[in-house]
Amino acid sequence: NLCYNIKLKIPKTKKQENKTMKSSSLFSRGIKQRLWTAVCLMSVIPILICLNFIFPSLFVSFTAKTNLFIILAVMSFLALLGFILARQIVLPVVALSRDAQKISEGDIELRVEVAGNDEIGRLGMALNQLSSKIRDTMSELEDYGTKTAQINLEIQKRIVVMSNLLQITTLISQNELLDNIMQVCAEKLKGLADSALSFVFFLEDGRFSLKAQCGLAADIDNQVYFSQGYPALSDVFKSGDASILRIDKGDPRHQKFVSLLGAKSLLCLPIFLENRPKAVIGIGSAIEGYEYNRDHRELLDIFGKQASVAIENDYLLEKVRNLEIRDELTGLYNERFIRGYLDDEIKRSIIYQRPCSFILLRIMEPDLYRKTQGEPALAGSLKKIAGALSSAFTGIERLSRFGECGFAVVIPEKNKRQAQRIGDELRKKAEDLFKDLPSENRLRAAVSVAENPIDGVTSQELIGYAQSCFKVSD
Repeated sequence: NLCYNIKLKIPKTKKQENKTMKSSSLFSRGIKQRLWTAVCLMSVIPILICLNFIFPSLFVSFTAKTNLFIILAVMSFLALLGFILARQIVLPVVALSRDAQKISEGDIELRVEVAGNDEIGRLGMALNQLSSKIRDTMSELEDYGTKTAQINLEIQKRIVVMSNLLQITTLISQNELLDNIMQVCAEKLKGLADSALSFVFFLEDGRFSLKAQCGLAADIDNQVYFSQGYPALSDVFKSGDASILRIDKGDPRHQKFVSLLGAKSLLCLPIFLENRPKAVIGIGSAIEGYEYNRDHRELLDIFGKQASVAIENDYLLEKVRNLEIRDELTGLYNERFIRGYLDDEIKRSIIYQRPCSFILLRIMEPDLYRKTQGEPALAGSLKKIAGALSSAFTGIERLSRFGECGFAVVIPEKNKRQAQRIGDELRKKAEDLFKDLPSENRLRAAVSVAENPIDGVTSQELIGYAQSCFKVSD
């Protein structure tokens, strides 16, 4: 068996040859190789000088045979070549150090020039990659900072909204007047979505009335009314949810309503009471084409729930007030009760053909007394009078506070003459409470009497007659 070792020589391309030549050249070697080469080249001259001292005869003969200028030229070339190699090592290091210093000082946009593939070149590439990562990190940090600022702003807005809602809740818990609560609600609503205006419409007696507003046009006041079938507001109730009304598109009837309020777009929310339409709250923007987002709808819905609670609370309080029969200040029956009781007694007296009288006692000049003595003094005097009058009755009579500074008595089985005598006694009993006081601290009273059926056959007629007697005496 014959074995042949055949070497195939594949021709290299021109690019591969250039790469080979470049990789094999002296200047493409690493720093370590170039440094050793430069040291060797620059060590030739000292070595030759040392050899001249050791073997002077050798160099004398050599200089005798060879041109001295050629020797100097060769030595100069070798020294220059060593210097160039050393310079190629030192200058990139200096430049790289300078660029690194600038990067460390904050110039992250600087890009290091990479001239070779040696250790310095790779270090420059590493610095470029490092600065690129720093730039990317800084950019991400800026994005995170912007997003964080936006999140903080949204959190602050939510905190303000929650604070506003807490204020409204406090007013509700304190049984504040509904009109005052709605006005506060309108003022807080204006802060949503950078709105230019806010409003609260109530549906009462078949028409929408402006209950509260903030930022509406100058020609809109609390006396503006819309019919129950007004398209814009009735359509809001039909939707059952937050609705957007725009001036630039949509139903022309909606556009008229938006224009009337002086806005470019509205975000409206219906409020129901016992599944019946009750109110519409909303906000408006003066910016053309403004878009309300999901957050705006959610926040308006929260305010709508608070407004709904306030409306329902007022409704329940009104029902409770209608069920109450006692006056808070005096402890007597209230006016609503005495009117109903008088109606019942008139009906009974008609059936049994018996008399029924009504006595009305009024405190004279209460405003003057309030001005000179103060509101607490007037309230205390009314309580004192109520105690004295109530001690005079133990039977079927009913004594009540009537109006702000009056008292009423329903006396069954008594005619007008008998009731007049009782009324005079009540007046004297009330005035005697203050007879020992200075004249400016005294209260005077007046009495009028009405009898069924002489002066009227209903409670309204009897009360009206008794009140008219005071006008005649005045």
